[in-house]
Amino acid sequence: MKNKTTWIASLALGAMFFLNSCSSKNENIKVAEFTAEEIQQGEKLFTKVCTKCHRTSPPKSQEDRKSMLAPPIMGVMFHVNDGIKAEPENKKQKVIDFIVDYAHNPSAEKSFCEKGAIKRFGVMPTQKENITKEELTLVAHYLYQKYPAKDLDHTKLQKQIHGN
Repeated sequence: MKNKTTWIASLALGAMFFLNSCSSKNENIKVAEFTAEEIQQGEKLFTKVCTKCHRTSPPKSQEDRKSMLAPPIMGVMFHVNDGIKAEPENKKQKVIDFIVDYAHNPSAEKSFCEKGAIKRFGVMPTQKENITKEELTLVAHYLYQKYPAKDLDHTKLQKQIHGN
């Protein structure tokens, strides 16, 4: 009888671990999949918080370039997407996780921006006081969906920004 009870308990524990691991996997999939409304919320938060420093378009003149407080977001996202190495099925989540972490805990060591950008603009200040991790997740998903544009010519963008 004792062996039967042990066997049933083991089976129940195994089932619990299996179901828990399945639900965790489903939660991860759910985290990576956002509704159109959530993407709109991310866009609104990005506009409200991030565009104070990050432009959504390249500068149109040298004077415009001098007024920039941070690199344009399409360039930032180009470097983030290029810098994060992951299997295609994990890439989106890794990019989102990076953006959320970096916005709250920025450092030159973590940055994917070019050294010249860090020299010019410095390391981004922490955004802990300006936006929550949950809100950053919405922003990061929006940024992943929107930037960089498929037709982004990074070399051309660099020439526009740097005036070369």
